[in-house]
Amino acid sequence: MTDIDRVADDADAPETASLEEAAPGGLEEEIIEGEPGGDADAGAVTLGRAASMYFSANAKKLNQRQRVAVTRFVSWGGSDRALDSLTAHQMTRFQEEQGTNVADLSDRLQPVKAFLSFAKKKDWMEANLSVHLRVKRPVRRRTDPNGAAQPSAEDVVEMTAEGLELARSELERLRGERPNIARKLEAAMLDKDFRENAPLDAARDEQAHLEARIRDLEHQVAHARVSNASSQANDGRVHLGSSVSATNLVSNKTVEYTLVGQNEVDAAAGRISIASPVGRALVGAAAGDEVEVEAPSGTIRFLVGEVSG
Repeated sequence: MTDIDRVADDADAPETASLEEAAPGGLEEEIIEGEPGGDADAGAVTLGRAASMYFSANAKKLNQRQRVAVTRFVSWGGSDRALDSLTAHQMTRFQEEQGTNVADLSDRLQPVKAFLSFAKKKDWMEANLSVHLRVKRPVRRRTDPNGAAQPSAEDVVEMTAEGLELARSELERLRGERPNIARKLEAAMLDKDFRENAPLDAARDEQAHLEARIRDLEHQVAHARVSNASSQANDGRVHLGSSVSATNLVSNKTVEYTLVGQNEVDAAAGRISIASPVGRALVGAAAGDEVEVEAPSGTIRFLVGEVSG
Protein backbone atom coordinates (compact mmCIF):
# COMPACT_ATOMS: atom_id res chain seq x y z
CA MET A 1 0.00 0.00 0.00
CA THR A 2 1.41 3.39 -1.05
CA ASP A 3 1.43 6.51 1.09
CA ILE A 4 -1.28 8.07 -1.08
CA ASP A 5 -3.40 4.92 -0.68
CA ARG A 6 -3.04 5.05 3.11
CA VAL A 7 -4.36 8.59 3.19
CA ALA A 8 -7.15 7.65 0.78
CA ASP A 9 -8.23 5.01 3.29
CA ASP A 10 -8.32 7.75 5.92
CA ALA A 11 -10.44 10.00 3.69
CA ASP A 12 -13.70 8.33 4.67
CA ALA A 13 -12.79 7.96 8.33
CA PRO A 14 -14.03 10.50 10.93
CA GLU A 15 -11.69 13.45 11.27
CA THR A 16 -11.14 13.35 15.03
CA ALA A 17 -8.32 15.85 15.18
CA SER A 18 -7.38 19.00 13.33
CA LEU A 19 -3.98 19.48 11.74
CA GLU A 20 -2.86 21.51 14.74
CA GLU A 21 -3.92 18.74 17.15
CA ALA A 22 -2.21 15.94 15.21
CA ALA A 23 1.37 14.90 15.75
CA PRO A 24 3.69 17.38 13.99
CA GLY A 25 4.18 16.36 10.38
CA GLY A 26 2.45 13.01 10.92
CA LEU A 27 -0.04 12.91 8.06
CA GLU A 28 2.08 15.17 5.88
CA GLU A 29 5.09 12.88 6.16
CA GLU A 30 2.96 9.83 5.37
CA ILE A 31 1.79 11.42 2.13
CA ILE A 32 5.13 12.66 0.82
CA GLU A 33 7.39 9.89 2.11
CA GLY A 34 9.70 8.67 -0.61
CA GLU A 35 8.75 11.37 -3.10
CA PRO A 36 11.30 13.88 -4.41
CA GLY A 37 10.92 17.53 -3.47
CA GLY A 38 11.11 20.54 -5.76
CA ASP A 39 9.94 20.63 -9.35
CA ALA A 40 9.17 17.52 -11.33
CA ASP A 41 11.76 15.91 -13.55
CA ALA A 42 11.33 15.91 -17.32
CA GLY A 43 8.45 13.78 -18.56
CA ALA A 44 4.90 13.20 -17.46
CA VAL A 45 4.11 13.83 -13.79
CA THR A 46 1.79 11.34 -12.14
CA LEU A 47 -1.11 12.39 -9.94
CA GLY A 48 0.49 10.79 -6.89
CA ARG A 49 3.83 12.48 -7.40
CA ALA A 50 2.22 15.86 -8.12
CA ALA A 51 0.15 15.61 -4.94
CA SER A 52 3.23 14.74 -2.86
CA MET A 53 5.14 17.73 -4.21
CA TYR A 54 2.10 19.96 -3.71
CA PHE A 55 1.78 18.86 -0.09
CA SER A 56 5.50 19.39 0.48
CA ALA A 57 5.45 22.90 -1.03
CA ASN A 58 2.38 23.92 0.98
CA ALA A 59 2.94 22.03 4.22
CA LYS A 60 2.26 25.08 6.40
CA LYS A 61 -0.82 26.23 4.49
CA LEU A 62 -2.88 23.08 4.09
CA ASN A 63 -5.14 21.72 6.80
CA GLN A 64 -6.20 18.12 7.18
CA ARG A 65 -9.49 18.51 5.32
CA GLN A 66 -7.73 20.05 2.32
CA ARG A 67 -5.13 17.27 2.18
CA VAL A 68 -7.83 14.61 2.46
CA ALA A 69 -9.82 16.24 -0.38
CA VAL A 70 -6.78 16.22 -2.70
CA THR A 71 -5.89 12.67 -1.68
CA ARG A 72 -9.44 11.55 -2.40
CA PHE A 73 -9.11 13.09 -5.89
CA VAL A 74 -5.77 11.31 -6.47
CA SER A 75 -7.31 8.02 -5.39
CA TRP A 76 -10.24 8.63 -7.77
CA GLY A 77 -8.01 9.42 -10.74
CA GLY A 78 -5.28 6.86 -9.99
CA SER A 79 -1.99 7.62 -8.28
CA ASP A 80 0.06 6.37 -11.25
CA ARG A 81 -1.94 8.25 -13.86
CA ALA A 82 -0.20 10.98 -15.87
CA LEU A 83 -1.52 14.32 -14.64
CA ASP A 84 -1.61 15.76 -18.16
CA SER A 85 -3.90 12.96 -19.37
CA LEU A 86 -6.83 14.31 -17.34
CA THR A 87 -9.66 15.91 -19.34
CA ALA A 88 -12.34 18.53 -18.79
CA HIS A 89 -15.04 15.87 -19.01
CA GLN A 90 -13.37 13.85 -16.28
CA MET A 91 -13.41 16.92 -14.03
CA THR A 92 -17.15 17.22 -14.68
CA ARG A 93 -17.63 13.53 -13.88
CA PHE A 94 -15.57 13.84 -10.69
CA GLN A 95 -17.74 16.75 -9.56
CA GLU A 96 -20.94 14.87 -10.35
CA GLU A 97 -19.77 11.94 -8.23
CA GLN A 98 -19.26 14.18 -5.20
CA GLY A 99 -23.00 14.73 -4.73
CA THR A 100 -25.14 17.86 -4.75
CA ASN A 101 -24.79 19.20 -1.21
CA VAL A 102 -23.34 22.64 -1.95
CA ALA A 103 -21.58 23.14 1.39
CA ASP A 104 -19.97 19.70 1.34
CA LEU A 105 -19.18 20.08 -2.37
CA SER A 106 -17.17 23.21 -1.64
CA ASP A 107 -15.10 21.35 0.97
CA ARG A 108 -14.39 18.58 -1.54
CA LEU A 109 -13.73 20.66 -4.66
CA GLN A 110 -12.00 23.88 -3.59
CA PRO A 111 -8.81 22.06 -2.44
CA VAL A 112 -8.74 20.14 -5.73
CA LYS A 113 -9.13 23.40 -7.68
CA ALA A 114 -6.17 24.84 -5.77
CA PHE A 115 -4.10 21.70 -6.46
CA LEU A 116 -4.85 21.81 -10.20
CA SER A 117 -4.03 25.52 -10.39
CA PHE A 118 -0.71 24.82 -8.66
CA ALA A 119 0.02 22.04 -11.16
CA LYS A 120 -0.71 24.35 -14.09
CA LYS A 121 1.63 27.03 -12.69
CA LYS A 122 4.34 24.39 -12.45
CA ASP A 123 3.71 23.45 -16.11
CA TRP A 124 2.94 19.88 -15.15
CA MET A 125 -0.16 20.07 -17.34
CA GLU A 126 -1.09 22.10 -20.41
CA ALA A 127 -4.65 23.08 -19.47
CA ASN A 128 -5.91 24.62 -16.25
CA LEU A 129 -8.59 22.05 -15.46
CA SER A 130 -9.52 23.80 -12.23
CA VAL A 131 -11.93 26.02 -14.18
CA HIS A 132 -14.06 22.95 -14.92
CA LEU A 133 -14.84 22.41 -11.23
CA ARG A 134 -17.68 24.80 -10.45
CA VAL A 135 -18.81 25.46 -6.92
CA LYS A 136 -21.70 27.79 -6.17
CA ARG A 137 -21.89 29.55 -2.86
CA PRO A 138 -24.61 28.18 -0.59
CA VAL A 139 -27.82 30.16 -1.11
CA ARG A 140 -30.15 30.82 1.77
CA ARG A 141 -33.47 29.46 0.58
CA ARG A 142 -36.85 30.91 1.33
CA THR A 143 -39.50 28.48 2.49
CA ASP A 144 -43.24 28.36 1.94
CA PRO A 145 -45.74 28.14 4.84
CA ASN A 146 -45.30 24.36 4.83
CA GLY A 147 -41.55 24.66 5.27
CA ALA A 148 -40.70 23.55 1.72
CA ALA A 149 -37.72 25.29 0.13
CA GLN A 150 -38.44 27.74 -2.68
CA PRO A 151 -35.97 28.43 -5.51
CA SER A 152 -34.11 31.72 -5.28
CA ALA A 153 -34.74 34.41 -7.88
CA GLU A 154 -31.39 33.72 -9.53
CA ASP A 155 -32.27 30.02 -9.94
CA VAL A 156 -35.61 30.59 -11.68
CA VAL A 157 -35.60 30.29 -15.48
CA GLU A 158 -38.59 32.04 -17.09
CA MET A 159 -39.80 29.95 -20.03
CA THR A 160 -42.80 29.42 -22.26
CA ALA A 161 -44.50 26.02 -22.26
CA GLU A 162 -43.22 25.48 -25.81
CA GLY A 163 -39.67 26.41 -24.80
CA LEU A 164 -39.73 24.00 -21.86
CA GLU A 165 -40.89 21.18 -24.09
CA LEU A 166 -38.14 21.97 -26.61
CA ALA A 167 -35.54 22.00 -23.82
CA ARG A 168 -36.72 18.60 -22.59
CA SER A 169 -36.59 17.16 -26.11
CA GLU A 170 -33.08 18.48 -26.74
CA LEU A 171 -31.91 17.19 -23.35
CA GLU A 172 -33.20 13.70 -24.13
CA ARG A 173 -31.54 13.77 -27.55
CA LEU A 174 -28.16 14.92 -26.21
CA ARG A 175 -28.17 12.32 -23.46
CA GLY A 176 -28.67 9.74 -26.19
CA GLU A 177 -25.47 10.95 -27.91
CA ARG A 178 -23.26 10.07 -24.94
CA PRO A 179 -22.64 6.43 -26.01
CA ASN A 180 -21.59 7.56 -29.52
CA ILE A 181 -19.00 9.99 -28.15
CA ALA A 182 -17.78 7.37 -25.68
CA ARG A 183 -17.15 5.04 -28.62
CA LYS A 184 -15.27 7.80 -30.47
CA LEU A 185 -13.07 8.33 -27.40
CA GLU A 186 -12.43 4.63 -27.03
CA ALA A 187 -11.43 4.32 -30.68
CA ALA A 188 -9.17 7.39 -30.53
CA MET A 189 -7.45 6.18 -27.35
CA LEU A 190 -6.22 3.06 -29.13
CA ASP A 191 -3.46 5.36 -30.34
CA LYS A 192 -1.26 5.56 -27.23
CA ASP A 193 0.49 8.75 -28.34
CA PHE A 194 -1.97 11.10 -26.60
CA ARG A 195 0.08 14.25 -27.29
CA GLU A 196 -0.12 13.82 -31.09
CA ASN A 197 -3.66 12.46 -31.29
CA ALA A 198 -5.93 14.91 -33.11
CA PRO A 199 -8.97 12.55 -33.17
CA LEU A 200 -8.71 12.15 -29.39
CA ASP A 201 -8.52 15.91 -28.86
CA ALA A 202 -11.52 16.41 -31.13
CA ALA A 203 -13.52 13.72 -29.31
CA ARG A 204 -12.66 15.25 -25.94
CA ASP A 205 -13.75 18.70 -27.12
CA GLU A 206 -17.00 17.29 -28.49
CA GLN A 207 -17.64 15.51 -25.22
CA ALA A 208 -16.90 18.64 -23.15
CA HIS A 209 -19.30 20.74 -25.25
CA LEU A 210 -21.97 18.05 -25.05
CA GLU A 211 -21.73 17.79 -21.26
CA ALA A 212 -21.77 21.58 -20.86
CA ARG A 213 -24.97 21.83 -22.94
CA ILE A 214 -26.55 18.96 -21.01
CA ARG A 215 -25.79 20.70 -17.70
CA ASP A 216 -27.30 23.93 -19.03
CA LEU A 217 -30.47 22.17 -20.19
CA GLU A 218 -30.77 20.23 -16.94
CA HIS A 219 -30.65 23.52 -15.03
CA GLN A 220 -33.30 25.06 -17.30
CA VAL A 221 -35.67 22.12 -16.92
CA ALA A 222 -35.15 21.81 -13.17
CA HIS A 223 -35.70 25.53 -12.49
CA ALA A 224 -38.21 26.42 -15.23
CA ARG A 225 -41.12 28.66 -14.35
CA VAL A 226 -43.71 28.63 -17.11
CA SER A 227 -45.88 31.71 -17.54
CA ASN A 228 -49.47 31.23 -16.46
CA ALA A 229 -50.95 31.87 -19.89
CA SER A 230 -54.48 30.88 -18.86
CA SER A 231 -54.75 33.83 -16.48
CA GLN A 232 -53.18 36.30 -18.88
CA ALA A 233 -54.43 35.21 -22.30
CA ASN A 234 -57.61 37.30 -22.20
CA ASP A 235 -56.29 40.52 -20.71
CA GLY A 236 -55.10 41.80 -24.11
CA ARG A 237 -51.67 42.79 -22.82
CA VAL A 238 -48.20 41.60 -23.82
CA HIS A 239 -46.52 39.08 -21.53
CA LEU A 240 -44.13 36.14 -21.74
CA GLY A 241 -45.30 33.91 -24.59
CA SER A 242 -47.31 36.62 -26.37
CA SER A 243 -47.07 37.22 -30.10
CA VAL A 244 -47.35 40.89 -31.01
CA SER A 245 -47.10 43.06 -34.10
CA ALA A 246 -45.45 46.46 -33.77
CA THR A 247 -45.04 49.26 -36.30
CA ASN A 248 -41.97 51.49 -36.31
CA LEU A 249 -43.42 55.01 -36.39
CA VAL A 250 -40.39 56.38 -38.27
CA SER A 251 -39.87 53.75 -40.98
CA ASN A 252 -43.53 52.63 -40.95
CA LYS A 253 -42.27 49.03 -41.05
CA THR A 254 -44.28 46.42 -39.14
CA VAL A 255 -42.55 43.54 -37.40
CA GLU A 256 -43.90 40.56 -35.49
CA TYR A 257 -42.33 39.24 -32.31
CA THR A 258 -42.92 36.43 -29.86
CA LEU A 259 -41.65 37.19 -26.36
CA VAL A 260 -39.75 34.25 -24.86
CA GLY A 261 -37.28 33.48 -22.08
CA GLN A 262 -33.60 34.28 -22.56
CA ASN A 263 -32.81 30.62 -23.31
CA GLU A 264 -35.37 30.39 -26.12
CA VAL A 265 -34.26 33.31 -28.32
CA ASP A 266 -34.31 32.74 -32.09
CA ALA A 267 -33.94 36.06 -33.91
CA ALA A 268 -34.54 34.53 -37.33
CA ALA A 269 -37.94 33.27 -36.17
CA GLY A 270 -38.83 36.56 -34.45
CA ARG A 271 -38.51 35.05 -30.97
CA ILE A 272 -36.98 37.78 -28.80
CA SER A 273 -36.08 37.79 -25.14
CA ILE A 274 -38.53 39.36 -22.72
CA ALA A 275 -35.44 40.92 -21.10
CA SER A 276 -34.27 42.62 -24.34
CA PRO A 277 -34.84 46.38 -24.83
CA VAL A 278 -37.75 45.72 -27.20
CA GLY A 279 -39.15 42.99 -24.97
CA ARG A 280 -39.05 45.17 -21.86
CA ALA A 281 -40.78 48.00 -23.71
CA LEU A 282 -43.57 45.75 -25.00
CA VAL A 283 -44.39 43.95 -21.74
CA GLY A 284 -47.69 45.20 -20.36
CA ALA A 285 -48.63 47.09 -23.53
CA ALA A 286 -51.95 46.58 -25.33
CA ALA A 287 -53.11 47.11 -28.91
CA GLY A 288 -53.04 50.82 -29.77
CA ASP A 289 -50.37 51.72 -27.22
CA GLU A 290 -47.19 53.52 -28.21
CA VAL A 291 -43.95 52.34 -26.62
CA GLU A 292 -40.40 53.67 -26.66
CA VAL A 293 -37.30 51.53 -27.13
CA GLU A 294 -33.89 52.89 -26.20
CA ALA A 295 -31.51 51.79 -28.97
CA PRO A 296 -27.84 52.71 -29.64
CA SER A 297 -29.02 54.89 -32.52
CA GLY A 298 -31.53 56.68 -30.30
CA THR A 299 -35.11 56.30 -29.11
CA ILE A 300 -37.45 54.35 -31.40
CA ARG A 301 -41.23 54.58 -31.07
CA PHE A 302 -43.48 51.66 -31.89
CA LEU A 303 -47.24 51.41 -32.24
CA VAL A 304 -48.48 48.13 -30.79
CA GLY A 305 -50.84 46.25 -33.08
CA GLU A 306 -52.43 42.84 -32.60
CA VAL A 307 -51.56 40.94 -29.40
CA SER A 308 -52.23 37.22 -29.09
CA GLY A 309 -51.37 34.53 -26.59
